[in-house]
Amino acid sequence: MITVNGETIDPALVEDAFLRIKSEAESRSEISCCERDEEFRHKAEDEVIEGILLAQEAERRVPEPNRDEVREALENSLREWRSHGASWDMLEQQRDQLREETVARLRMERFADDVWRDLPELDEAALREWYDENAELFRKPGRARVRHLVRFPGDDPAAEYRKITGLRGEVLDGANFAEVAKEHTAREDGETDLGWIEHERTLNPFEAMLFSLREGELSPVFSYEQGLHLVRIEELEPEHIPPFEELEETIREQALADQRREALHQLAVQLREKAEVTRDED
Repeated sequence: MITVNGETIDPALVEDAFLRIKSEAESRSEISCCERDEEFRHKAEDEVIEGILLAQEAERRVPEPNRDEVREALENSLREWRSHGASWDMLEQQRDQLREETVARLRMERFADDVWRDLPELDEAALREWYDENAELFRKPGRARVRHLVRFPGDDPAAEYRKITGLRGEVLDGANFAEVAKEHTAREDGETDLGWIEHERTLNPFEAMLFSLREGELSPVFSYEQGLHLVRIEELEPEHIPPFEELEETIREQALADQRREALHQLAVQLREKAEVTRDED
C-alpha cells in the first residue's frame, strides 16, 4: 500500500497503469511475458504518485468551482455516461462520487492551464528540432499490393506441392500469373487480389516473404497456415518517414502535448522532493 502525504493510493490505479505500460511495451515487441514486470510496476507506481501529487497541489492552489459551473459539467458527464449505456439509476447512486470527480477535474484543468501559461511558444525552429528528435514516431511501414495463389495439401501433400511448383514454372515461362492464380487458387471465393498489405508484423512468415520480394517479383512456393502459397508483388511502396512539411500540424500538436506533459512532470518532481511517500509492503 502506498500513501502520499497521508492519502492512500487505490491499488487499482497502480494496476491499471501497470497493465497499460506493459501492453504498450508488448505492442512494440519490447518484451515477452513477464521479464520486465518489476520495472513496469515501478513505473506505474511513480506515474500514479505523480498524478496524486499534482491533484493535491491543484486542490491547494485552485478554489472549488462555483455551483453552476459544477452542475453544468456534471450534467455533461452524466449525458456522456448515458450515451455509453449507463442507466439513470446507476448514475443517481454514484452522483456524489461523480460530483467529486467533476470538481477535481475542473480544478486540475485550471491548475494545468496555470502551469502552462508561461511556457515558451513553439516556433518553427523548435518544431523542427522536436521533429528531428522524434522522427521515428512518424515512420510509415512499407506496403505492397499482392496477387495470391494458394493450394491446400489435403490427403496428398506431395501431389499438391508438384502442382503448385508446376504452376510457378508456367508463370516463370511467361504465363499470366493473374489468370493462373484465378484458375487454380483453392480459395472458395476465387479471390486472388489481396489488395494493399502493410508490413506491420516483422516476424510473421507471410509478411516476411512478401517484403523480401521486389516489385513485380514472383515468390518461391512457401508454406503458411496449412497452405502452399505463391505471391507476386504488383506494386511496392517502401517504408518512409514523411517530411516535416507534410506533418507540420500533427507535429505542432504532439510537440505541444510533450511540452505540457514535461512541465507537469517537472512540477511533480519538485513536489515529490517535499512530499511524504510511504510504502507498506504488506
